[in-house]
Amino acid sequence: MEFSAGNERKARVVEQRSAQRFALALRLTVDGGEGATHDLSATGLYFESERRYEVGERIELVLEFPGGKRVYPLTCEAQVVRVSAVGAGFNIAVRLLTPLFSDAA
Repeated sequence: MEFSAGNERKARVVEQRSAQRFALALRLTVDGGEGATHDLSATGLYFESERRYEVGERIELVLEFPGGKRVYPLTCEAQVVRVSAVGAGFNIAVRLLTPLFSDAA
């Protein structure tokens, strides 16, 4: 928290992401349920789900990358870092335990 000259409190946002994010809607499966990504980076992703997850929970998810006539699945291990209730579902932010690209650590 910072204070201005008038002694007013001001919140300062600190960017904590270490990799560039890309708005990308990909289908995914996690714990037998389906969802879709809002965005992803080499080190994390943000997705919608009908199920609530707990912060700190480790999950395995499968991203489905479309490629011509087939879909290419990519299995990832992740840790939940943020959960937001939205309508009847949840938006989930996760940190990938293994980056998507080897130079992203």
